[in-house]
Amino acid sequence: MLTNLPLAIYCGSLFFLLFIAAPVLLRTKEHKNLAGRFYGRILRRFYPVAFLLLLFYLIMQDEKGHAILLLMGLGINAMLSYGLKGYKRRLGDIDLVPFEDPRRIFFRRLSYLSTFVFFVNFILSLLFLMKGS
Repeated sequence: MLTNLPLAIYCGSLFFLLFIAAPVLLRTKEHKNLAGRFYGRILRRFYPVAFLLLLFYLIMQDEKGHAILLLMGLGINAMLSYGLKGYKRRLGDIDLVPFEDPRRIFFRRLSYLSTFVFFVNFILSLLFLMKGS
């Protein structure tokens, strides 16, 4: 049972980010630039902790494939997140870019892809957690 603790903490953290932090911060109509910067800072602090949790899970579990799959998903999400940060830096203040501007549409689609990868990782971690119980 203790072997699932890192996975449980990871799964709970993903739940918090997906269903509490992101909707509260990113659904705002005004000051999207500030909200996005704040959420990005949360994610950049989350990634190292999440990688450590999944590494502990990898070490403690007999089923290494589950941990490797989750690590790959987290790695993809981290790369997307850092790519979004770089693109955002070139784009400037998102509040000043028109909503239908192709650059903003591209940024929004990357954001949705990042959220989707997070969601898939959450579902997988939840399934692995229930399977291990």
